[in-house]
Amino acid sequence: MIKLIFLLTYNLFRYAWRRLCYGNRYAAHPLQRISPFCALKQFGNGRLAIGRNTELAHGCDIEAHGDGIVTIGEGTYMNRYCMISAHRSVTIGAHCMFGPGIKIFDNNHRFSKEQGVSPDLKSEAISIGDNCWLGSDVIVLKGARIGNNCVIGAGCVVSGDIPDGTIVKLRQELTIETIRS
Repeated sequence: MIKLIFLLTYNLFRYAWRRLCYGNRYAAHPLQRISPFCALKQFGNGRLAIGRNTELAHGCDIEAHGDGIVTIGEGTYMNRYCMISAHRSVTIGAHCMFGPGIKIFDNNHRFSKEQGVSPDLKSEAISIGDNCWLGSDVIVLKGARIGNNCVIGAGCVVSGDIPDGTIVKLRQELTIETIRS
């Protein structure tokens, strides 16, 4: 009970501070369950909107760069060490559950045969529907659209459209061999 009171008090102070610093570019319900060890970062005109009754666990890192927008729906749970990097837009629906180590990037670096990797970025919006469950270590790349009521299995890399009501699994075959001297 004392831990919960501390967390709620801490989040009230964090909420007030972020509203003071970022004004309308930070929108959240004052009473949240956001770990003190969760990094919420806004650069340039970046905006964060966090829905009511959302929980962000220890080690989460959420970044809105430039004109990027991160929107997280109400009742969503993000387990430890999830990361979101938005240069354009990442929208997550309501009542989603994220396993540990989820990575969501709406951008990647430009590259060419002649000049290699450039610091310039290409960005495309990402959307994740309501009531989705993303298993441990899922990676969601720029331009992905995950529909409502989807399950994305552990270790999957998603870069396209996933229709509503879909289960996505990574098919990996284990090879078991006897050790020979």
